[in-house]
Parts: sequence; structure tokens; C-alpha cells
Amino acid sequence: MVNEGHLHEQDLERIRKLRIFDDDFLKEVFDGNFESTELVLNVIFDRNDIKVIKVIGQREIKGIEGHSVRLDILAEDSEGHAYDIEVQRQDKGWLHLRARYNSSMMDTVLLPEGEDYSKLIPTYVIFFVEKDAVGDGLPLHHYTMRDETTNEHLNDGRHIIFVNGDNKDESTRLGKLVHDFKCTSPDDMYYDVLAKRVRHFKETEGGIAHMCKLMEDMRNEAARDAAILAYIESARHYGVADDLIIADIMKKYNLTEQEAKDYMLKKSA
Repeated sequence: MVNEGHLHEQDLERIRKLRIFDDDFLKEVFDGNFESTELVLNVIFDRNDIKVIKVIGQREIKGIEGHSVRLDILAEDSEGHAYDIEVQRQDKGWLHLRARYNSSMMDTVLLPEGEDYSKLIPTYVIFFVEKDAVGDGLPLHHYTMRDETTNEHLNDGRHIIFVNGDNKDESTRLGKLVHDFKCTSPDDMYYDVLAKRVRHFKETEGGIAHMCKLMEDMRNEAARDAAILAYIESARHYGVADDLIIADIMKKYNLTEQEAKDYMLKKSA
């Protein structure tokens, strides 16, 4: 039997250790918080005038035939630009491909059905990578599409940005921001906007209760995922056809067809 008091103490310890570089905590810090999101964007683009009009944590975009994707933070500014802000603890060698996929999926939800392609807005996929993903020590890399013959910009509005989490130059705005993303204590942060938000979730009664509930939900979701994958493995062991397995887990676990197929793909990976 699980000791609830012990679990609560474990949760409190986990909360104390959380950093903005942890994607679930990133979502809580920035979800619906214009001020924090504006700070990040203004620092990255070395500006002071970016105004955010919408920010949503963990927006899931369903693929029609392929994979779905969950964006950590999806934001829009007053200039009509859209931003996907992600944190990545490790670069497994496919970071650039994930960024490409996120960029394409943003277009699928940002262009209303029936609208002309001219209505596509500029998009920015921003990855804060804890390690130096490129390996050259530069604090930031900003990629756009270029003509390989003339080196001219394609100007299609796609941007991919990698922020180097190994940047230790705290004399710069970006270096200070990276430092704050790695802090466990709000007292050690440079930016008051971020410190205030982090302090809410780590030190106030309401914020701590919210985080404990989030961790409980995550445990329940992990248990459900494990049960679904175990069911798939067992059914395949007994030779059940994939289409029947999909139908079974849709009914048993109240899944859409695409969600069921995603679980099948997970088990095949």
C-alpha cells in the first residue's frame, strides 16, 4: 500500500528541485503569463518592445495521419508572430528534426481552413537546450531558409532558434536568462518577473498545492500509459491483430483512433 504521507514529502522535495529547464515546470511558469513570456522573447531578440497577446502551456496538435505533438509554450505577439518555446534537457541528435516538425505543425493550426497561403504568419521555434547543441560555444543560433546558390533568404517566415544552456556569461541579458532557467531557488534569479512566478509555485500554499496535484495527475497518467502498453504487449503476444487491439483500447481506455494508434507506435518503437 502506498504511503500518502511519504508521497507528499517526495513531492515537496521534487518541487524544491524543479527548474524552468524542466518542461512540466516551464508550462506552469509561463502558461497564461504574458509578462514572463515577453521577458523571454525580448531577451532572445534583444528587444524591449515585444508585446504578447496570447500564451498557452502545452498545446497539443493532433496529426492527421502522423505523430501528434505537444508544444511546451505556444505564444502570439501583437505583430502577428507565433512562438513555440521548448526546453530540452538533452540533444539526442535529432533536435533539428524535432524543430522542423514543430514548425510544420504550427502552420497546420495557425492557418484557418480555406485561407490563402499568404495568410501564413511568421513562426519561431525556440529551443532552450541545456547543453551546447551545436558545440561551438555561441550563446544562440538562429536558422532560416536560404538559397544555397545565392545565400539569399527565402523569406517564408520560418525561424528555428537554439539557445545554448551552457552559456555562463552572466554579464549579458541572455546569459542571465539561461542562469535563471537553471535555478532551483527564486532567491538566486536575476529577473524578478521569473523569480516571482517561481516563488509562487515553490513557496505559497496555493502554488504548492497546485504542483502536488499536478504530480499526482502525472503519476496517474504514467500508470494509465503503462497499463495500455502492457495490454498491447499481451494482446500481440497472443496474436491479436493490430486493428482489433486498436478497437479494444479505444473502448477500454476511452481513446480516439489516433490516440490508440499513437500507443501502438510507442510499443513498436
